[in-house]
Amino acid sequence: MDNHSSAIRTLALVFGVFVPSYLTLTPNVGHCPSNFDGPLPDRTCMWDIGCLDGYKCCVFNNRPVCVPSIPVEKKCPLINEYGICVELCSSDSDCSNGEVCCSNGCGHVCKIPIIVKPGQCPDPRFTHQCGTRCFQDGQCSGEMKCCPTSCGQACRHPI
Repeated sequence: MDNHSSAIRTLALVFGVFVPSYLTLTPNVGHCPSNFDGPLPDRTCMWDIGCLDGYKCCVFNNRPVCVPSIPVEKKCPLINEYGICVELCSSDSDCSNGEVCCSNGCGHVCKIPIIVKPGQCPDPRFTHQCGTRCFQDGQCSGEMKCCPTSCGQACRHPI
């Protein structure tokens, strides 16, 4: 359990409030797939904590079950401007709530990562959706990626 979760539980105990463990634990890494082709497991789940590593609690046929998750890579966002020259972290383990330790141009701070899913985007010339519907893969459901189109960006199935 990370320091953030411990602090929440300590405060809850001090004030006499019960905080269920599922509210303070982070979800398993990855995303739920859009479709699941295999036979659905017999055992159901309520939260990712009930699933093994590499699995997510996902709903298929109106039933929450543990299925293999879609792997993701967490990357630091691009540096737009230089930040303060302090070292607030030295590795991702120093960060909480799924954040990653990133350079800010002068020091290192915890930031919300950019999610990168596996696969390549299709040729943008064949996608005629205009407008920006996403900025990064993490905003797209299942295995879909945020891809450039002929006039913007949209969630697309990778090739």
